[in-house]
Amino acid sequence: MKRRSFLGLFGAAVATPFLPKTAAARVAKAAPYSAAAVHAAIIHAQSRAVFSVWGLARALNLPLEATEALMGDLAKRGVVGPLQGTTYGGRWASSKIMSHKALAARMAQRRMMSEPAGDADAAPQQGPDLSALMTHLRGLAVNYFAAKGAVA
Repeated sequence: MKRRSFLGLFGAAVATPFLPKTAAARVAKAAPYSAAAVHAAIIHAQSRAVFSVWGLARALNLPLEATEALMGDLAKRGVVGPLQGTTYGGRWASSKIMSHKALAARMAQRRMMSEPAGDADAAPQQGPDLSALMTHLRGLAVNYFAAKGAVA
């Protein structure tokens, strides 16, 4: 059995150079990031003037190597400027497509998150009415201690 598998491997090694290139060979050269990551990085570049490889990696949940390749690809496309800096995760680039509308929307969202909900003149909201629950619990406690007192 071992001889047969060796001969099969030997035949495959001899025949491989003569086979046409397949799609599998092209897949190995594919980018280490998805098309969705490219789209998210472009949106990121529209709302920030300057951003780093490390910050984009955290925002997109990608490894630093893939994020650096993504930013290099964005630089070739003209979305961001050339990568600046020398440290591995500390490289950064400036956006060429920053949209002031996107920045204004982001700032408005931050204000909404930091401000309390509702009007300042409105009365503070009270919690739910727990009177029925408290009455039920009190009845349970009375029944428990009444039964315990009758046994003793």
